This record gives sequence, structure tokens and C-alpha cells, in this order.
Amino acid sequence: VMINPLFVLLFFILLYTAVLYQSQAALALCVLFIFWSLASFFQVLYCRKMIRIDLPFSAYTGSKEQQAVFTFTLKNTGFLPLSGVRLCFLLLDQTGKKAEEKTLFLSLGPRSRRKFSLTFSSPYCGRFHVQLKELRIYSFFSLAWASLKTDLTGEAVFFPKPLPVLLKVSEKTRYFISEEEDGLETPFLASSACGSLMEDIRRYRPRDPLKLVHWKLSARTDDLMVRIPDTEEGFCVLLFLDLAIPKQGDPVRQISAFFQWAASLSFAMVEMKCSHLMIWFDQKEQCLRRLPVRNEEELDFAVYCLLHGEFYQDPKSLYSLYSREYPTAAWACRLLLDTRLDLWREEEKLLSSAPETLKEDLASTEIIV
Repeated sequence: VMINPLFVLLFFILLYTAVLYQSQAALALCVLFIFWSLASFFQVLYCRKMIRIDLPFSAYTGSKEQQAVFTFTLKNTGFLPLSGVRLCFLLLDQTGKKAEEKTLFLSLGPRSRRKFSLTFSSPYCGRFHVQLKELRIYSFFSLAWASLKTDLTGEAVFFPKPLPVLLKVSEKTRYFISEEEDGLETPFLASSACGSLMEDIRRYRPRDPLKLVHWKLSARTDDLMVRIPDTEEGFCVLLFLDLAIPKQGDPVRQISAFFQWAASLSFAMVEMKCSHLMIWFDQKEQCLRRLPVRNEEELDFAVYCLLHGEFYQDPKSLYSLYSREYPTAAWACRLLLDTRLDLWREEEKLLSSAPETLKEDLASTEIIV
């Protein structure tokens, strides 16, 4: 607990006056100041134990672009009012650097709770973290205060805005016959939304081909698991996204441009009624994630999952991984986008861009799928 230095200076002035001039009034004020300091000291200690703060897991997107609204709840479970509370929040980017800082001064009555909202903004899209850096409680008239160390964190997700893309769908892709395409459903609010899609996994049966064995899952479950070789994998376009950490330039800006390009390309294919799969490597689960995109609702869900993907150090051979994981898959076109902002169709580089020229490159270069 800290005492305000101004009040300490005032106390010594009163004490000096009481001793030098033998002033009874100054002495009485010194005694009053001591009792006031003790009362403030115990008030701060009491309120320190009675304050509670609930941070949400995630902020929600604001009414304007590149904004996220973070709402938290402050509770006072004690019988004394919180005359002053100072909260300092930090918005941290993917590299842990401070992107924005917000400070709030609040008060709260006894046995009460209130909700407060903060609006964070960022010129870049992606998943950022909101950290409560400091929580400070003040006594009446700010005579004393106490700081609490916290490790409370939440997240703020800034969605990318799709850019115009000069996209052309070839006849091969347009007339590709996808077998049982509706069999792959987007797992909204399902447990598999945060992990791999497990609908096509079952235990090994005699005479199952060894190429269908899911070796990583079998190692984790201590049981031989295979993929069901059904025909639900017949999407005409496969959009692979390599989440390797960019080695050059500003990583936050590069990642933001990567997300914007992926969302723009996928949105352009939705507008052209070209159903496709978004595919990337899940670093946490050590497997491929694949999400179908056939309309704007599925696109929003896929982008949300992509923004929560973990980046890794070295690029992955996604084509080879997909062929091993889904040996019965069929497609008309495969695209690969990496964080260097290079777009590939099979082994052919279609476009190489930079964050500052991305909008112009997408609008001026024809991309054929």
C-alpha cells in the first residue's frame, strides 16, 4: 500500500507547525491525519480482497471496420465502496508488441457490479491479445492506493476486408463434377471446430488398405485408426494456406496482408459460385484443417478459424501432406498462398505481391482457377 506523497508532505508541514508554534489546532490535524491514513490503509486492503474482474475470452467486432469492442465486468463483493479504480489495458499484436493502450478510472458502490466497454482499433487484421496490465485501487480522496498484479488476458479479432480480385474460373473447374459435395458440413459450434475434422475416422478393419491409416491419430489413441474413403472430398478448388512465420519485413503487417489476400481470394470464388476448401496445417493438433466454403456464412467461419491458427517456423509441404492424409481426394485446381504473399497454382507462381501493393496487384492481375 502506497501513501500519496502530497499528503505526506502536508502531514510534516502540520507537524512542524504544531511543534514550532505549539499549535493545538495543527496537532489536532496531525492526529486526524494519522487516523485518516489508518482508515485509508485498511480500506484499501479490504477492497483489494473484495474486487473481482471478469474478462471475456474474446472481443466482438465493432460497428466500424478494424475495430473490436472489449466488454468486461467489475464486481465489488464487499460492504465498502470502491471510490477509485484505475485499469490499464494493452492491445498486443502477434509478436507481443504494444499496439494500443487504454486507461480507465472507475468507481463502484458496495455489493455491486457493472459492465464497461473498451473499443480497440488496429490498422491490421488478425488475432490480437488484450492484457490487463495494471489494476490500482484508491482510497477516499486518493490518500492511499494499492496495485494488484494480474495476468488476465483476452483476445480481440480484427477481420480482414475483402479486396477486389480479378478472378476467372476455367471451364475445367466450372464443370468439375464434385461427388457428394454436400456431405462435408461446416461444424458450427461443434467440438471439432477447434481441432481436426473427425467425421471420417473409424477403427481399422481387416483388409483396410494401409494407405488409409491415420498414423498420427493412431499414435495418440494407441489404436489403429483409418480414414473412411468416401467421396465427400470432391471440391473443385483446394486453397492451401501456409502459415509459416514471415522472415522478412514487418511480421504483423505481412500476416495481415496474408489474411486479407486469403479472405479476398475466397470471397471472389464465393461470388463466382466456385465452392472450395480452405486448408492449412494445425500446429497444435499436428494435422491438416480443411473447411468448406460454399457461401458467405461458411467463409466467415473459415476466416474466423484461420485467424486463430498458430504460425510455425518452417514452411510445410501442404500438397504432399494432403495427398497422404486424403488419398481419395479429387480436385480440379490447387492453389497455395504463403506468408511471403506468393500465390501458386500447382507448381506455377501466379502472383507475387507485397503488403503495400496488394490491392493494386489483386485488381490488375488475372488469376485463373
